[in-house]
Amino acid sequence: MSPMMITLLILLAVIIAFISGKVPISLIGILVMFALMAFNILPVQRAFGGLINNSVLLFAAMFVIGKGIQRTTLVSSAANFVERFKDKPRLLTFFTCIIASLLAIVSNGTIALVIMLPILCGICDDIGLSRSKLLYPFEVTAVSSAGAWFLGIGALNMSWSSVMMKLGAKAPVNINDFLIARLPFIIVIILYMTFIGPKLLPNHDNAELAKKSPAMSANKSDKPLSKGKNILGIAISLITIIIMILSSYLHLQTYEVAIAGAILLVITGVLTNKEALGALNLNIIFLIAGMLGLADALQVTGAGKMVGNAMASVAKSITNPFLMMGLFFLFALIITNLMGGLAAVSILVPLWTLTCLKLGLDPRGAVLAASTASAFSFLTPIGGHSLALIMDTGGYTLNDFLKCGLPLAVILCVMGCFITQFMYPL
Repeated sequence: MSPMMITLLILLAVIIAFISGKVPISLIGILVMFALMAFNILPVQRAFGGLINNSVLLFAAMFVIGKGIQRTTLVSSAANFVERFKDKPRLLTFFTCIIASLLAIVSNGTIALVIMLPILCGICDDIGLSRSKLLYPFEVTAVSSAGAWFLGIGALNMSWSSVMMKLGAKAPVNINDFLIARLPFIIVIILYMTFIGPKLLPNHDNAELAKKSPAMSANKSDKPLSKGKNILGIAISLITIIIMILSSYLHLQTYEVAIAGAILLVITGVLTNKEALGALNLNIIFLIAGMLGLADALQVTGAGKMVGNAMASVAKSITNPFLMMGLFFLFALIITNLMGGLAAVSILVPLWTLTCLKLGLDPRGAVLAASTASAFSFLTPIGGHSLALIMDTGGYTLNDFLKCGLPLAVILCVMGCFITQFMYPL
């Protein structure tokens, strides 16, 4: 059996394991890494390389920083501020999604989550709102907003335009077009997550969730920090977060900044060594490492490109421009939830460009459709790696993601038939 087929079978097994809900998520990640090595899909260094991937190191460091934030008065102060929303969960969700969008636009969805996760958990615990109702809406909005402009990971946007031009397009995509194309989707996502999403999400008890993810829960028995250490903890955490947001402009790696902040919290005594080690959530770390290895295998074996080529050949047989644009959008959304946004857009931009040029069409709308849809990796923790971070903390299963996320994905795909087509008709 070819490596491509084995990789697709591993992907299928992972999906089944997630749907069943009976396999521990850490075990899923470990088994994926072992299978990739055992079947010679990836060398051992790459199969298990996710354990030292930048994203995993960032998550690990942010678990420690999250614990540091929990030990300070920052969470309780934020909880007191939003106490007025205790009986207005929709308003709280709406403002939370706005914050998610703004943070993600200037950084990315992962950084937005790791910054806000301990604060959101603390607020939910204090005002009695189930974390399950708030964390998924926050992260869906965050991942969907990331890269919308030229800030943060949006700095990559113009490279897609450059790829398109090198392949023979006559005119580039304007830098602001990426934001213009994304805004209607972001608005719909925020409204959906405010009024519809919470009704489709579980209502788990926070006390039970705290047992699964103690690092994201304040321990009421912890001895309060002294005034000096409290101020120091807040200062270190906030300065770390600010530098992380500005890291791309300061030419720093976000994981390096996060690790430095975590170490400072221990050195200064805000956290003990035991507290810092206890904050690490190995379930999530192993899961993310496994999903990164699987995404790598999908690219290395050509499985993702094979799917993309098949989609491109299907697109050639469609004559209605709105349906064709919708197909471009739909396929990009499917691939991004299996491989991740960067992999999806890297594969599809040249494919869609070449398909349009062969048919004598303007590829700019198709490129915008690919870059926009590649942000909507909110259906699975396979493509949306940061979703794994909220699985334990919010008590979610893959079924919960699909139950809430699929109706939204359908709405976005319908919108995808029209928005970029109106901007740059095929």
